[in-house]
Amino acid sequence: MKKKLYILLLTGILALGTADISMADYMIGSQGSEVKSLQKRLKVYGFKVKTDGKYNKATSNAVKKFQKRKHLDADGIVGPVTYKALMGKAMPEGKKADKNRRTGKINSRMGINDALVEWHKAGKLSDKVRAIMTEAQKYVGVPYQFGGTTPRGFDCSGFIQYVFNRKGILLPRAADEQYLSGRKVSVNSLEPGDLVFFQTYDQGISHSGLYLGDGYFISATSSRGVAVATMKNGYWHDRYIGANRVL
Repeated sequence: MKKKLYILLLTGILALGTADISMADYMIGSQGSEVKSLQKRLKVYGFKVKTDGKYNKATSNAVKKFQKRKHLDADGIVGPVTYKALMGKAMPEGKKADKNRRTGKINSRMGINDALVEWHKAGKLSDKVRAIMTEAQKYVGVPYQFGGTTPRGFDCSGFIQYVFNRKGILLPRAADEQYLSGRKVSVNSLEPGDLVFFQTYDQGISHSGLYLGDGYFISATSSRGVAVATMKNGYWHDRYIGANRVL
């Protein structure tokens, strides 16, 4: 079993785009009146999108074209810079949203929308990402231990912190604190080395893992210890919350 997981980790690493964002408030899966306003502005700029308030693939593609026209990073996500260029004003930040970012509370629904997500193969990995992957795979099979932070036993966030710290990257101890680190990325922008987060037993972030690509990630689980699992379906698919980029 360990050998199979090792091979999967080394050969099954796939990824999507290279979106670097600081606050990804509007991306595939977002919906509401503000999304509808974004779509109306895109139509003003000549892009063909439905003004239905649903941020789907068509809206994302229109945003990419707009970003290219404005010489911005074409990631299809409306962050603060794109929002200001498109709407002519700063992105709104409500007090409730600020509080949720500080505490790790989640407003969006759990799970991955299969109609919108796309899994793609990765290109060449950077030396830093490869080093993190190599370090992580060393601990496949290490047992789960609540509060564990060493190879004698890990919990989920202890495992993530340990792996990154071994490569000189300092991360917070708790999963909800790790969720506040780095830059938010959408599921369609996931790359190997990103952190992925889940809600397992209470509202908010309660599990963290390291994304490997093609919908797979590695984490310390209470049932299997450190193991590779899929986000494409099943338990983790239904409990996915979001992702951060810290590399």
